[in-house]
Amino acid sequence: MMRKLVTLLLLAASPVRADTLIDNVNGVTLTAEGQVERFNGLLIGADGKVKALYTAKLKRPAKVDYRVDGGGKTLLPGLIDAHGHVMGLAWQSVTLDLSGTKSLAEAQAKIAAYVASNPSRRWIIGRGWNQEAWGLGRFPTAAELDSVVSDRPVWLERIDGHAGWANSAAMQLAGVNSKSVSPAGGRIEAVGGKPSGIFIDAATVLITQVLPLPLSKERDTAFLKAQKTLLSYGITGMADMGTTLDDWLTFRRAGDSGHLQMRIFSYAAGLSPMLTIAGGEPTPWLYFGKLRMGGVKFLADGALGSRGAWLKAPYADKPGDRGLQFLDDTKLDNQMSRAAMDGFQIAVHAIGDAAVAQTLNGFAEMAQTYK
Repeated sequence: MMRKLVTLLLLAASPVRADTLIDNVNGVTLTAEGQVERFNGLLIGADGKVKALYTAKLKRPAKVDYRVDGGGKTLLPGLIDAHGHVMGLAWQSVTLDLSGTKSLAEAQAKIAAYVASNPSRRWIIGRGWNQEAWGLGRFPTAAELDSVVSDRPVWLERIDGHAGWANSAAMQLAGVNSKSVSPAGGRIEAVGGKPSGIFIDAATVLITQVLPLPLSKERDTAFLKAQKTLLSYGITGMADMGTTLDDWLTFRRAGDSGHLQMRIFSYAAGLSPMLTIAGGEPTPWLYFGKLRMGGVKFLADGALGSRGAWLKAPYADKPGDRGLQFLDDTKLDNQMSRAAMDGFQIAVHAIGDAAVAQTLNGFAEMAQTYK
């Protein structure tokens, strides 16, 4: 029988204020040089940090405040997710989750059940659908949402966050009609000359701008659920790729109240939140090393599944369409340079080969400038 995997959460919410010996474990970690190191005992100091590792041959301290018998279970350092979306997971945990659906019919059934169990919600909001996983061969339509719920507006984000699916009530409330024009960096999908209910990348704002804003306490509740989920999988640290001002304030409230139990390294969602939150330089580590904004993320294009990735050649299943270019070369170069001058780490979302080429050129030019 496989031993149960236990993950060591090194980032406690606050110092434990006592020495704790965890003994009789199958411990595995890495040295500073990246070499695998094995141990069967571990001492955590009063400051919550590891003080010592023990092999079977090493004598344990005679006096400690607490002793824990690990029962021979495996003990690992906390895992770090190098690219995640903390609040994306948070909202998925408190809204309609369609990520496991395998067909349009299954998604419709799940939507119907959610609507029935939430009769007081003004909007039905969720995410996770994927027409590729459904084998649909096309995007779903507003009519297919209307057949399930037509008395309330519905907005469902695609699994990649780069597209959304609206019903007719949502489009009517947003003022979207056959005369609506796709914004730069976005696309309103159409069927028969009318909006189909699918909005790609920048076009999603046409609907999201009329969504009811969540209350701070709703954001806080959602964050705590996401944090609990991450910690349950042993993920104790994450690079949050695309932190908004509201996201940052949510993390700060958790830190202020002593509920921030994981480490978050924030990449701002563009220059505006970077400058608003951090000003002219990365923030220091806050809350005993649990929160810092030290990076910024730019978007060069969309995603393949929603046909928004910017390609050098047209999509095989959509002739004449090469996806969406979000920024011209000058704008991308200028934004990257500004962030670099202020000392921020730079990340660029670039999925299509044209977007990747543009981004690599931008980094190459910046390297020449600052070498």
